[in-house]
Amino acid sequence: MIKNSLRILLCLLLLILYFLEPFAVDAASKATTIAGLKEELEDLKQQKKDSEDEKKQTQSQINAKNKEIVEARKEQTKITEDIEKAEAEIEKSNEDIEKSKEDINSLLKYYQLSSSENIYLEYITGASSPTDFVMRIEAVSQISEYYHNKINELNDLIKKNEELKVELANKKIELDEVIEKNTKLLDSLKSQISEINEINEDIDSQIKNQEALIKYYQTVCTSDTQLLTDCVSVPASVGWLRPLVKGKITSPWGYRGVIISGTSSFHNAIDIGGNAEGTPIYATASGTVAAITRKSSCGGNIIYIHNNVNGKAYTTQYAHLLSINVSVGDKVTVDTVIGTVGGGPKTWGWDNCSTGQHLHYGISTGYYLGGGADGYSSWSKFIANSIEPKGFPALGVYWYNRG
Repeated sequence: MIKNSLRILLCLLLLILYFLEPFAVDAASKATTIAGLKEELEDLKQQKKDSEDEKKQTQSQINAKNKEIVEARKEQTKITEDIEKAEAEIEKSNEDIEKSKEDINSLLKYYQLSSSENIYLEYITGASSPTDFVMRIEAVSQISEYYHNKINELNDLIKKNEELKVELANKKIELDEVIEKNTKLLDSLKSQISEINEINEDIDSQIKNQEALIKYYQTVCTSDTQLLTDCVSVPASVGWLRPLVKGKITSPWGYRGVIISGTSSFHNAIDIGGNAEGTPIYATASGTVAAITRKSSCGGNIIYIHNNVNGKAYTTQYAHLLSINVSVGDKVTVDTVIGTVGGGPKTWGWDNCSTGQHLHYGISTGYYLGGGADGYSSWSKFIANSIEPKGFPALGVYWYNRG
């Protein structure tokens, strides 16, 4: 019974929250006054500071790993040189062995010797005198000893160099593993710092949006403690129009493959092509401009408008704009030109998420600002609450009116 009572109470609370319209306040935001918005702004600035601290720490790790990789590659280069040196020594030793054999053969020939033991014996026993006999034995002995020592010496050198080659080759493999491991870690750290940069860009946009919003409310509210719902209202509409006079859907709402990254992601809007950069964009319903992001690295110029359509709260998003013609707090109608189409060559200097001119048009239920005490969750909620825009022809089919 207690569980059922709690469920009923929760449902009632959700219904109350649904029918309440916190005008110009983010669905994830707890702010109901300018003072509350200022507190959220301070939270955002703290998030940015924490993110910057993390970025510095990550960059320090990247620098350390880069240094380790550089040192490993230097050592690897030296090892490669040492291996080449050892191979050269082995080759030289082999040449010396062959030369020693030739020298010995020459000496034997000088004494009319060959490799046959019988001829050695014949040579020794053919001495003309005892002195000559001793000299011949000494000569053969010295030649044999020299040959034996020289060959052993060179064979030892070859063995030593072969062992050095194996040792260096193993060391090179170890360094390859160190470099590969550090390179993977470095890629991970670079990905992490890239993520942090994106977070910072988003937080920067949220801070700018929040500051613009506070500035706007300060012009329409009598104090920092006055309820925001008492300061402004969102104009009501009974339906939607299209944002462009003509166009075609080039990318639908929902999951899709991403050309730039080669991955699949949720597309919380529709992309409308078929228009040149600079084509006028209209508000799709009456409303109040809630937030503006300028020259974001992914999305470029973006406008967020709060709409009240048939008594329900919505936020419309217009991204990849070439120009913006409105300001935060402006009241707009379906006849208001809020900006112009971008996403093409004229915006590629700052907008990295567009491969051609088009309008990214999205709708979410509830009001979104881009700030809020929950930080990213406000954007996550905007994505989660997105709905597919209705009243558009099928993918790739042109239309020629806003009806």
